[in-house]
Amino acid sequence: MKRFFYSVILLTLLSSCQKEGIYHIVVCSTSDIHGAYFSESYTGEPVSTSLSNVSSYLKSVRAEGYDPILIDCGDNLQGDLAAYYYNYISEDSRHLFYQIAKFLKYDALVVGNHDIEAGHAVYDKFKSQHRFPYLAANAVIDDGSKDNGEPYFGEYTVEKRKGYKVAMIGMTNSKIKMWLSSSQWSGMTFLEITDIAQDIVDRIREKESPDVVILAIHSGTGEIDGGGENCALELASTLEGVDIIFNGHDHSPYVEMVKNPNGDIAVVNPSSKCQYVGRCDIYFNHVKGEKDDIAITQQLIPMADVPVDEEYDNRFKSQFEIVKAFATEPVVQLVNDISFEDVFDGPSSYMTLVHRVQLDASGADVSISAPLSTKGSIKAGMMNYQDITSLYRYENQLFVVEMKGSELKAYLEYSYDNWINRSAPSYNYDSAYGIDYKVYRNNPFGSRVVINTMSDGTSFDPDKSYSVAMTSYRASGGGGLLEKGAGINPDDLKIIEKYADIRSMIYDYLSSQDKYTPVIDNNWNFVD
Repeated sequence: MKRFFYSVILLTLLSSCQKEGIYHIVVCSTSDIHGAYFSESYTGEPVSTSLSNVSSYLKSVRAEGYDPILIDCGDNLQGDLAAYYYNYISEDSRHLFYQIAKFLKYDALVVGNHDIEAGHAVYDKFKSQHRFPYLAANAVIDDGSKDNGEPYFGEYTVEKRKGYKVAMIGMTNSKIKMWLSSSQWSGMTFLEITDIAQDIVDRIREKESPDVVILAIHSGTGEIDGGGENCALELASTLEGVDIIFNGHDHSPYVEMVKNPNGDIAVVNPSSKCQYVGRCDIYFNHVKGEKDDIAITQQLIPMADVPVDEEYDNRFKSQFEIVKAFATEPVVQLVNDISFEDVFDGPSSYMTLVHRVQLDASGADVSISAPLSTKGSIKAGMMNYQDITSLYRYENQLFVVEMKGSELKAYLEYSYDNWINRSAPSYNYDSAYGIDYKVYRNNPFGSRVVINTMSDGTSFDPDKSYSVAMTSYRASGGGGLLEKGAGINPDDLKIIEKYADIRSMIYDYLSSQDKYTPVIDNNWNFVD
């Protein structure tokens, strides 16, 4: 991997007892692990990359004589079934990821939006029990108490290596309220990283006098003038007093030295599911009587090239076996395959199942949902809990909201514009169930969706209010479909009812049957 160097920066003079010479420290990062805890799947196949590979790599770094500073940029309490099991099923007092983080010797963890999605019961317990700094400086208390405005989690931490102080400031994504139910983030609010980062950096530099400042953020790389959800490059091009930015969230590997008039900043995004470890090597050239020259290199280390760590695998084998037993628990006999790959073409057995579950659980007039998986399939035979996780990857809650018929039609127009033009991720390709309609691909925007009737044969009325089942993510404004499509401010949305997570509802729906035959309800279709 190509290394990038940047020009000399003058920093704090170390004490006179420091010997002259080059001092080299290593900082490593991970992000968006999403439950990639084990090197083997629950059906016996090897996993391409996991924390077992990361453990092996860290051992090799330590074997070279370095004591690496290790930081993670968030989203570790959600994704794989192991994360789900230790969030909601296990009675173990210590979360599995806590045990892993302790084994790997993490120095700091940043809070991700999916960590907040796990809910107060999970992340509050995690925060109170682990010894690692759990950082999110921009997540502040907002409950009217005397602590109002103070950080809900940690703000920063300082590590020392070879006589040098490294300050690590952690921040989470500022858009969390748009994506999650208020019950999941109650008592706090999330400040824009770009609004507060410089003030925090200045304060910590003054207070701690660190030799190096690292900003670790759960925010995507983005553009130089991007900001918002993905603001790493904007920060790197403008901040003063920051040497390294480790980031995540967008699952896109990135490594670069970014030009900055105040001193160039290394930006490293190690992608997701342990595909890479981000690494920065910091070199201090210490000459007595002078301030140290500092040079930094950055790189991404592919974990697919690193063997698994047998010690790690053995250490967590019992936890793996527990989760495997849960994952392979029989749910229902599946008569035919459920494919994820035909969701782009129109109605599918996959989306029909999700829609039916949402209406069955809620009794709403209309269901709205989008595919969360678009590759592979669930094969006919005995379906297990791992299959359900493949079918529905996130712990979204089910909300029932009120929408007028005209708002529903405008919402679908926006969704299908994304769909037809492939201008958004597939999890923003919402279809509806409970109404019969056609989508004319070649019509101009605003006239593509023609709603004929409700699926029960009654008329569809643009002026009538309907109860609509959708995910908590969507009801909170995720994807922008409510606001940009239906013209509804999520803060003004009338929520009729809130239910549990949709994956559990799918489990209940299927496990109540002796066998399940996938069907496709063609309540809508594309017309060329």
